[in-house]
Amino acid sequence: MLVSIMIPTYNQEKYISDAIQSALSQTYENLEIIVCDDNSIDNTYKILKKYNDKRLKIFKNNKNLGRVKNYRHILYDLANGEYVINLDGDDYFLDNEYIQKCVDLIKENNLDLVFSNQVIKYKDFDKKTDMKLDKIIDGNWLFLNYGKNGIHIPHMTALYNRKKALSLDFYSKDIISSDWESLLKFIINSKIGFVHEPSGAWRQIENSESKIQDIDKVFKNITLINSVCEYAKDFFPQEKLQRFSSRIRANLLKDISIINIACNFFRIIKFSYSQLSLFEFLKFILNYRFLGKAIIGKIKFKCVE
Repeated sequence: MLVSIMIPTYNQEKYISDAIQSALSQTYENLEIIVCDDNSIDNTYKILKKYNDKRLKIFKNNKNLGRVKNYRHILYDLANGEYVINLDGDDYFLDNEYIQKCVDLIKENNLDLVFSNQVIKYKDFDKKTDMKLDKIIDGNWLFLNYGKNGIHIPHMTALYNRKKALSLDFYSKDIISSDWESLLKFIINSKIGFVHEPSGAWRQIENSESKIQDIDKVFKNITLINSVCEYAKDFFPQEKLQRFSSRIRANLLKDISIINIACNFFRIIKFSYSQLSLFEFLKFILNYRFLGKAIIGKIKFKCVE
């Protein structure tokens, strides 16, 4: 079974070698590693051209497509694997046997997707996710419990069936959490595998698009709930979808930075009230009980509406 490791990259000269080397170090043999540089303006592409390995296929876009469109380009146009995994150019695998473990699980249990815990690398410290899940998971259970007690699918750990992903129009929404929108649809009526040990490291880099907290991008990101629930309505009762959607909205809103709260206080409150159930809205307010300090601190920031 051919597996494709898809590595989208843009201006990641400091990190791309870690990603490449971790992919090349995987022990699974039937592997292709596809790197697509999104027209970087730094030395990323020069670094890529130094590698000489038959498993490695390097491409460069003639123009910058953007993060999500580059994901889609690799998945639809460049990858050949029956199963694929996305490794951003600033992240890297920790477990050299991860792909092999996933393939073994898939073959033994006829799985659609396998994922694992991960290590999140902040500037000054590391944090390991510690989801405690069964080795084999019903996809519908995972869907309905997504966001509870930290349950989620870290994008860089998800090895999934490419044919099924293509049928679901993966990476079609250009939003921060395009991976959530795609993977949440994917797991419905699927059979999922889980590896407890963290398979990789996800770098929290300030200028990475998936970590940027532009308030309008945050609001736009919420639209993924409508897309997912529209797809899921044929599979779950309305009351369960309502609980699911409220929980996911709360999860997507909780990471709004204090600067954005200070600069956009009334917009955030109004938007949150319109999106959440009363219970989730009250929880949201309690989580941000420091709002008063944020508003007072607003004068320290240049806020442009």
